[in-house]
Amino acid sequence: MRYLNLSSFGYVFLLAFVVLSFSFAANAEEEVHQDDIVVGNVICLLPNVADGTVKPVIASGPCNGLGPHAHVILDTRTKEGNVYAVTGSPEAIERLEKTPARKNVEVKGRIGGNQDAWILSVD
Repeated sequence: MRYLNLSSFGYVFLLAFVVLSFSFAANAEEEVHQDDIVVGNVICLLPNVADGTVKPVIASGPCNGLGPHAHVILDTRTKEGNVYAVTGSPEAIERLEKTPARKNVEVKGRIGGNQDAWILSVD
């Protein structure tokens, strides 16, 4: 039987957070802000199907060549460091993936969710 090491557990926890974020967004009672801008680091969640883990990476350039993966943004403006799961149309996600900047970028979208989970819907 294989045991999960601490970093693998962290990756699984981060992936679970993203999945829960999407489910909370569908049930969010109210939207917090409309057309807001989030400033932070774009983190690519690169899956490794072979060992069932996810590797969070701040890419050094466009990430559209890395294969299908999810994105989160770690807000660098606040002390809490809110994490936003990124969702949107395929075209909007493709534009985000082609952007070379990954640290302290401004991403405009609609913020929804609650204190447990934040979603940034990009247009």
